[in-house]
Amino acid sequence: MTADFKRVEKLTVVLKRLRDGENVQNRQLRTLLGVDGYARFVDDWRVQQEIRKDLKNKPDIIVEYEKHLKQAVFTYSKAESASRRGRKVTAKKLFAAADTQFERLVEFLSDHIKGDGTLEMWFDRSVHFDANNSPSSSADDFPCVVTSRSLRNIGGSFLAVKRTINEVKIDVVEQEIYRLTHDQVDELALLAARKIALRML
Repeated sequence: MTADFKRVEKLTVVLKRLRDGENVQNRQLRTLLGVDGYARFVDDWRVQQEIRKDLKNKPDIIVEYEKHLKQAVFTYSKAESASRRGRKVTAKKLFAAADTQFERLVEFLSDHIKGDGTLEMWFDRSVHFDANNSPSSSADDFPCVVTSRSLRNIGGSFLAVKRTINEVKIDVVEQEIYRLTHDQVDELALLAARKIALRML
């Protein structure tokens, strides 16, 4: 049994533990992954920490968008409430005010965010609206900031690359298993090719 085969076995056990949600100590990972594999883990986790730091530091323009969206949603909710209570005149005025706020929100997105990839990545969906893809006057159609806890938030962008430390460990262990198993396959293929070459001599 080769050393690589034993490592693959041990890494497979660790991978199962990680997938089961168990914690695997970094020192055990360091031993099993080797210098290069562990360096990959450290680097991947550092990137994840930077993503978390970036998510805490929202640009001012994103904060401003959130404020405008919150106000429009609040006005729309008040309009729905008035409508349910039979206050038609008040509901009509509030719906008109909400429509105006949502229209301004589309303009805000178009003027300040659309086309700037560093800002667009803060949203859970596209900020590009046209005749075929225009939002209605309700909050459901408007992009949420990815850090929002709203039920309307569909994730994406920044959150698509955000991973837990356990997920990072799983990725690195899977990569190491793949590397070890494919290196073995390549070595076996090389040995077979050498044997064939020797037979031809």
